[in-house]
Amino acid sequence: MSRTEQVTRPLRFQFRAMNTDVEVQLSAGREEAEHAATLVKNWFETQEQRFSRFVADSELNRLNGSTGWMPISAAMDEVLSLAYGYIGLTEGIFQPGISQALQASGYDLSFEKVQQRQSQRPLLLERILRTKTPDCSGLMEDRYDHSRPSWIQREGSRMVHLDPGAELDLGGIVKGWAVERIADWLQRTLHIPAGLINAGGDIQVWGTPDHPQWTLQVADPLQDQENVSGAVRLQRGAVATSGISRRQWQNTDGSLAHHLIDPRTMEPADTDVLQCTVLGQHASQCEIIAKTVCILGSAEAVGWLNRHYDRHDVLWMTRDGSTYFRGNTDTLAEHWPGFDPDHRFSLI
Repeated sequence: MSRTEQVTRPLRFQFRAMNTDVEVQLSAGREEAEHAATLVKNWFETQEQRFSRFVADSELNRLNGSTGWMPISAAMDEVLSLAYGYIGLTEGIFQPGISQALQASGYDLSFEKVQQRQSQRPLLLERILRTKTPDCSGLMEDRYDHSRPSWIQREGSRMVHLDPGAELDLGGIVKGWAVERIADWLQRTLHIPAGLINAGGDIQVWGTPDHPQWTLQVADPLQDQENVSGAVRLQRGAVATSGISRRQWQNTDGSLAHHLIDPRTMEPADTDVLQCTVLGQHASQCEIIAKTVCILGSAEAVGWLNRHYDRHDVLWMTRDGSTYFRGNTDTLAEHWPGFDPDHRFSLI
């Protein structure tokens, strides 16, 4: 095999980290690709130890248990700064301060363990929303104001102060951030000409003009994961998919719950959107947009996208089997092969 063939044909690696499957494809020689894949694995494992609420001594759990100001790592500072901005961008629909609501809905263990558990404890949302502690008595209205962050960062010092009683969950942003950061590092530092990083549907790809476009399949949320609705095709950029059909469970009262919490109610979102896929340039931003559309539902999502003049392609599927597309309709066939949306909204 020639050196050119080795470089242009991606080598594929797979591992488990951050409670999801991670896929790595790299166009490089085998030795170089294997070395790079090992570094990628180490990166994701490090971020899991830092950001997971299921790792007892993670930095996130230490932060959630802190009182007063706490020094944090550069990575935590970066993610919290990003999260701070996205709360404003999403008008509070992206809100890391939903950790207690996630636990109350039954997502108090890693998802594999939630699936294995035979029964869920009753919802504790009433207790969480009504109970006042001595530290935060009189502040409950502020504490559950979904439109603002529940922490303060001291600029330039990497110090953070949580609101009394607040607990953060950064699962809605950290996978996309981790994907984006390691993909950028592989390009700038290891000079890998083409590659793909996919962490549970948060994907960053890059390539050269002579590298074939990446074609990424989009699963059908109304069928099992082997069935495909269509695909996304791109040379360079990001794709993220979020939805309520994969991470859901049944409570003791027979009701279904899922992991996308609406911070306006502190309950799993009551939405018509089963799944949303976003095409853009940055995995973390695509991840936030996809989750926001899922939580808002179709009617509110279109209005939110229009208000923020978003330039991303956004495609979502609903409970009644309809497909919606909001984006560049001129390149729909090129970038979204196999899709023929029922409802189309052009960019403003």
